[in-house]
Amino acid sequence: MSYRFATLGCTHTGYSARGMRMHRDTRWNLRVVDGQIAYQEAITAIIDAGCRGVWHGGDVTHWSRPLPRDVETVQRLDDLLFDAGLWNGKNSGNHCAGAGSDLSAVSMFDRPTMNSFTVYPDPRRPAEDCVGPHPGLYEIHQPDPEQPIYLHVVSHYGLDPELREQGIDIDPRPLDHGVNILCSHGIFVGDERLYKAAERHGAERLIPTDWVTRGFDLTLLSDYHTPGRVEGFGTADGYGQVWYTGSTVRRGFSDDETPRGWLQVDIPDQGAPQVQLQEIWQRPQLDFEPINASGTTVADLNDLVRSRLAERSWHDPRSAELTGDGGWILRQRIVGASPQQRQGIYELSGEWAQAAADAAYWSFTFENPISAVSLAHPATVQASINERVTDFRIALDERADRGNVAKALRDAPEELREAALARARAVLGAPRQDA
Repeated sequence: MSYRFATLGCTHTGYSARGMRMHRDTRWNLRVVDGQIAYQEAITAIIDAGCRGVWHGGDVTHWSRPLPRDVETVQRLDDLLFDAGLWNGKNSGNHCAGAGSDLSAVSMFDRPTMNSFTVYPDPRRPAEDCVGPHPGLYEIHQPDPEQPIYLHVVSHYGLDPELREQGIDIDPRPLDHGVNILCSHGIFVGDERLYKAAERHGAERLIPTDWVTRGFDLTLLSDYHTPGRVEGFGTADGYGQVWYTGSTVRRGFSDDETPRGWLQVDIPDQGAPQVQLQEIWQRPQLDFEPINASGTTVADLNDLVRSRLAERSWHDPRSAELTGDGGWILRQRIVGASPQQRQGIYELSGEWAQAAADAAYWSFTFENPISAVSLAHPATVQASINERVTDFRIALDERADRGNVAKALRDAPEELREAALARARAVLGAPRQDA
């Protein structure tokens, strides 16, 4: 017999998408309802799968001060878990973390009498209620007193590099007994997908590679929205694997096109923990192939976009059943459009919206648009072209000593810093001659 529990993360309750249709019954942004339904689908499936508990890796809500409707949604699902007899833990993520001295949003879901615990710093907690080694920053929990399974939880707050200046050393290490699982919310330095983790929210927090190589039986991470195993870690017999929970709802087109769901963790009497992604519903989403506007008439662009929108009905029965609205999420990117083309396209926007009426969300965006320049002055034309051609490698080098890039590099372990820069330059282009 094995012990089964579930983990999920980045539910982002309360997340809305600008331009999304309103939900007919509540008049809320439809993406808010999508997030609620996805969270509920996961919890229902977890209970049905015979899991004994649920670990939420963080970013329970999209905002550190969620609306009452979002709090009610999470608490209602927590009630389901309690009624089913499951333990229920939550970590603080970057979206949960309050500004300044404010409490994390997960403080609202800390209900010990309902077997629900959360990890966040609170200086008002009495000593008998604190969990060490560093309450709110790094806590070790045994959620089921009958099972020697220990969650080593490092919260978003516990990844703050400035803690070292306060004499606080966050140094998670497995106990010498039981099953030890490392849990944290941040960007794992050892994952090459770190370089794709754009559109950050709040402070950058990195998880050192060294932590996962200390003998933990398993590492469960949240923050990066693509679920799955991080390759390159773990032994041949399955111990020491690193997994990201991913998210339950896709955040616009900034997230990868990937399944959404939760991770089922099975711990056998003998052998390594086994992890499997369990998928849940998500609203269908399509990013049409970009259109190159160079040398194309507005009439040709109109015909192409209209033909794409007429390819099929953008109505999904499953989404309609769950949310009352079956519309897809659609986007068309147009590259290199001139000012004249953009003006003509704007005049067609109403017709395009009508053609995409079945979709719950439709938009077109311009990428690398051509600026208006005088053809009588070649130098001006060349200057405009130069402004639109970006060398991302040079841009990285220019930011290496300032802003968020500099902070991320400064906070990274010394042995990683140069390797990270070299890897980033290789991805962005040929290395500098003077590097």
